[in-house]
Amino acid sequence: MQPPQSQPPVHEGFWRVPQMRYQDAYVWFLFLAAGDVMLTWFILERRGGTEVNPIADVVIRSWGLWGAIGFKFSLVLFVIVVCEIIGRRKPSRADFLIGTAIAVSAMPVVYSLGLLAWHAMAAR
Repeated sequence: MQPPQSQPPVHEGFWRVPQMRYQDAYVWFLFLAAGDVMLTWFILERRGGTEVNPIADVVIRSWGLWGAIGFKFSLVLFVIVVCEIIGRRKPSRADFLIGTAIAVSAMPVVYSLGLLAWHAMAAR
């Protein structure tokens, strides 16, 4: 029988959390979410557009820009927490979830940029 190896005790606490699993993906997810909010607000305020997402439309009409920011980033936080929880048990499912979240977040950004480009070309 071998003697136990002497290792410093690990103190788990509120401030000591494991490293996040998908940090690079979260950067892209957050970048796209911020782009979505900025482009949406620009189109609504500067171009007289309308929000096509009915839930986001209610949030924006009720609470304005700060409501849109809070709504978007609460969804981002929810997805990140779910990815971290699932990623510790089923990494392949969490990989799929964050990949899907990035793809879905890219859609309104690409759509908004396309609308702005189309509007700029139509104005010529």
